[in-house]
Amino acid sequence: MKKRNFISGILLGFLGISWVVAVSFITFSQLPSFHFNFSLPFPGKISLFQTISGIEQNKINILVTGIGGGDHDGANLTDTILFASLHPESKTISLLSVPRDLYVEYPLGGRGKINEIYMRGLHAKESQTQAMTDLGDKLREITGEKMDHYLNIDFDGFTKFIDLLGGIEVNVEEDLTDMEYPDNNWGYITFSIKKGRQTLDGATALKYARSRHSTSDFDRSRRQQLVIKAVKDRLFSLDILTSPTKIKSLYYAIVSHIKTDLSMGQLASLALFGKDIPTANILAFNLNDSCFQGLAYCQRGGFLYTPMRDLFGGVSVLLPDGATPTHLDSYADTSKFSNIVFNYPEMFLENSEISIINSTKTPGMANTIALYLKKFGFNIPDKDSIGSTKDLYEKTQVFATWDMENKIGISPTSKTLEALSLFIFAPQQSVPTNKYSKTQSPKIEVILGKDYKTVVAE
Repeated sequence: MKKRNFISGILLGFLGISWVVAVSFITFSQLPSFHFNFSLPFPGKISLFQTISGIEQNKINILVTGIGGGDHDGANLTDTILFASLHPESKTISLLSVPRDLYVEYPLGGRGKINEIYMRGLHAKESQTQAMTDLGDKLREITGEKMDHYLNIDFDGFTKFIDLLGGIEVNVEEDLTDMEYPDNNWGYITFSIKKGRQTLDGATALKYARSRHSTSDFDRSRRQQLVIKAVKDRLFSLDILTSPTKIKSLYYAIVSHIKTDLSMGQLASLALFGKDIPTANILAFNLNDSCFQGLAYCQRGGFLYTPMRDLFGGVSVLLPDGATPTHLDSYADTSKFSNIVFNYPEMFLENSEISIINSTKTPGMANTIALYLKKFGFNIPDKDSIGSTKDLYEKTQVFATWDMENKIGISPTSKTLEALSLFIFAPQQSVPTNKYSKTQSPKIEVILGKDYKTVVAE
């Protein structure tokens, strides 16, 4: 029997679903003929980020899961597991995808793939919320981040949602052929789509977003962002917003496919927050095993590896770096990475380039440290970013190019510099021009001194 392909990509449409719920509630509350049995507060007074005590939080973490649903085998397996962190101040959303094959200790005893935690909780007669909390608690071990709310959606709901919108218009950037797209019956089908602007129905949109076998994780993240934007644009187009019948159909199509602990008001707040987020500010990340495949393939988030199957009864699983079949909870690096993803999203918008310069007599240190930092998302280009100098530095230094008079370059208050200080415990200094980099564009230069072993956190 073929192994069903895991979904490590982003669950699409969770903001779109919230948007339609919010628009539905707002619209229905103004139409007495719908006779809803609740009243919705004015959306402007709703705050998803407000605690019970009335204090505003600086972010909200929502666990978004995708299940097959229906009568299929494994209907409650969370084959998509996504942490979404919403930041009102920076107007960003950070999305961290955790692969379903990650092998973990279960909260209720035993061990296995992380996608079974929710299902096992339900089988143990736990409430839906408690079963989802079990998964959230495990993710807190892995990421160091707590779950504030959850949103559980089945894929039928997503496809129906797109179809009721009349499809979405997407500019497919390149031809795509995936000969191993899961058919939801433990087998595979071939999915292909041609380059160009076209209207996608729900089934095609889902396949376009989920396909993973013909391109990289980064390509898939880009496709998913295109679909999210297309859903948003279509939903907020004039013909949808002015059609109570269409809104009503969308609402009833979705409501049976979504389970959440978010209140009606919080869903509306989520929708209104997401409405004004630029697509570029939706930041996609995933935990992956790319670095285990060799240095040439090492990508951001590469903190997992694939152990030998015979150690796990022939099943293909993933473990975090440093973990063994008997010691699974090696989550130091995944927590560090999650901290950057969830608490420093501005770093990825700044996208400041970093160079690593070796002033020591130990060869290869600049390349080793560059690879380590790249895994956490720091922008260290492959070309002209690794070097050495004959200048001898006793202590490691960090220089950042900054024209204070014209406010050009890398500001001392840069989030990239702040995040870098968590890894390089060295003084940071603004300088008018690059000291060692060949390019003229402003850069952050890390000069490794003799003390590098004590100031570089690895």
